[in-house]
Amino acid sequence: MYELLVYVHIVSAVIWVGGAVYVQLLAMRVGGSDDPAELPRIARHFESLGSRVFVPAALLIIITGAVMTAQMWSFGQLWIAVSIALWVLSALAGALILAPGSKRAATLFEAEGPSSAAGRRVIGRLFLVSRLELMSFAVIIALMVFKPGA
Repeated sequence: MYELLVYVHIVSAVIWVGGAVYVQLLAMRVGGSDDPAELPRIARHFESLGSRVFVPAALLIIITGAVMTAQMWSFGQLWIAVSIALWVLSALAGALILAPGSKRAATLFEAEGPSSAAGRRVIGRLFLVSRLELMSFAVIIALMVFKPGA
């Protein structure tokens, strides 16, 4: 059973982290585009991808991680506690910043057109938050691999 949990945990993490890397690569590519309609097009997709792909993956990560910790580890271990804290921060960033910001950007682009300065500012902030979140993912991965103090 533990091996199945590890498998689901890792696949979910690949989806979550891989999605974050893809969003950043897409942001860099679209940021350099001459087509003003390209950014609004991807902004409309971020919200639906977040709720349909990233949220389920994140939930599977925390659920499988909690069950594995209860089976073989301890929530008091520093590497687990820090990983959970970073996961919570990421979940809060997604719920309080990324999801509503994506919706706001899409609304601004629909109302003001693809060259909306306000929409582009919102997207710029979202990409920054996403980059910071990606850095926290790198820390979580390092903690999971090296398990300091275990």
